[in-house]
Amino acid sequence: MSDPYSPGAMRQDFAIGTRVMVSAIGGGWRDDCLGVISSAPESIQTVQGVDYSYWVKFDTPQHDLSNDGPYYKAQILSRCLTKEA
Repeated sequence: MSDPYSPGAMRQDFAIGTRVMVSAIGGGWRDDCLGVISSAPESIQTVQGVDYSYWVKFDTPQHDLSNDGPYYKAQILSRCLTKEA
């Protein structure tokens, strides 16, 4: 599995309504999960450069690594998202 924060990671563009897989690696979630993009991208400066963040509505409520939650949606960096096949 690739590291979404590696220097080679590319920012990605997703349209509202796109089904995505949210990676637990680097995202602070217990498990990978599915969801739907529910917002336009917001530009964010990260240590790796500019990326986009999106609000993602989860298919099932999620808990983070601190066991906080359940979360029904969250703001996620594009580097932690892939289109669902």
